Amino acid sequence: MFLEKVYTGRNQWYYYVFSLLIIFLTWQLIGTLPLLLYTFYHSSLSPAEWLNEQSLQTALNAAMQTNSGLALSLLTFVFGLIALFWCVRYIHEKKGLDIITGRTCIDWKRIFFGAGIWGILTLIATALQLLSIPSSELVFRFEAKDFFILVLISLALFPLQVSFEEFLFRGYLMQWMAYLFKYRGIAVLLTGISFGLMHFANPENQMGFWMVMPQYILMGLLLSYITVKDNGIELALGMHLSNNILAAISVTSDTSALQTHALFKILNPTASHWDTVIILLAGLTFIGICQLKFHFSGKVKLWEKISNYPG
Repeated sequence: MFLEKVYTGRNQWYYYVFSLLIIFLTWQLIGTLPLLLYTFYHSSLSPAEWLNEQSLQTALNAAMQTNSGLALSLLTFVFGLIALFWCVRYIHEKKGLDIITGRTCIDWKRIFFGAGIWGILTLIATALQLLSIPSSELVFRFEAKDFFILVLISLALFPLQVSFEEFLFRGYLMQWMAYLFKYRGIAVLLTGISFGLMHFANPENQMGFWMVMPQYILMGLLLSYITVKDNGIELALGMHLSNNILAAISVTSDTSALQTHALFKILNPTASHWDTVIILLAGLTFIGICQLKFHFSGKVKLWEKISNYPG
């Protein structure tokens, strides 16, 4: 079973703490250097402004609104992904596959199935959202060159960004939580909530923290739940991947974490608890369809202890 793979290799708490430190520093310090250099080259900030956090953040946000800036921001996750697998292999003495799936190899069909089903559900929800917005507050802005470059960047780099987040939260951290607390359900709750809280600084929260944060946490819980029930990350990976790609290329706004050359721009975005309800309904539909396809619901019980732990 997937979570039981935690019992391979070295699992003392200090290995996890040390590894997370390496991963974070590689991702956030080394990984951001190309983006910082790009921002420095294309901005007109003075040396004093570079030392000002607000000025620097404004310059970074402006850089990431370009296709090149988006690519470099996604590249940071590649550094994190490399660091994660290095830590798994050389600090924990595990195989990379151990934090991906409980199967003998990655099930690519599950990844594509998850991406396809969630993609369809997302397109339906997006279409309904766009139809509900007054035409005066919605701009269609198809620019062929910029849009097709955006699509290429999205297809090339979002799989790496999503893989890092899924391998880290649904694989590495969820297995550690299962090792510490022994119950799958606790591991699902802790990693789902922590995944949501990781997005606390996203600009969408300007629309109302208590309106937006439940959406992130709910997505985290859905991804963690489907991972445990299906004995691997593949379905969650596909779901997360189509979610991010479609978010990047379909709709953007001034409060979006992905301010891209998307097809539509919402001029006055708002958030409500109905958005959370829509995500919940889409998530339950996704789980139901996957259950019909893969018959996994009865195989793993959330509130039973994971097997093969000492004692």
